[in-house]
Amino acid sequence: MPTISMFYYIKAIEPNPENYTIKITYSDDVVVNADFKDLLEKGIMRTLKNPDVFKQVSIDNKGRSILWEAQDIDFCADALRLKFH
Repeated sequence: MPTISMFYYIKAIEPNPENYTIKITYSDDVVVNADFKDLLEKGIMRTLKNPDVFKQVSIDNKGRSILWEAQDIDFCADALRLKFH
């Protein structure tokens, strides 16, 4: 039996540095509100507590991840959807 693989692609993001959330819209129009507050107390993620840094997030890898390039922090589109949907 063939394995069916579903990959999710991000088409838009809206970071909110006031509450450390990102509204993520996927290519199938599912919207996820990813809350990063709990992660900001851990290791390199502390750098994202600066609102100016947090809002620098971008879509990377042809929609397969989000990225804070200067901090070398990225999150997979699939993992974000599974965690926050």
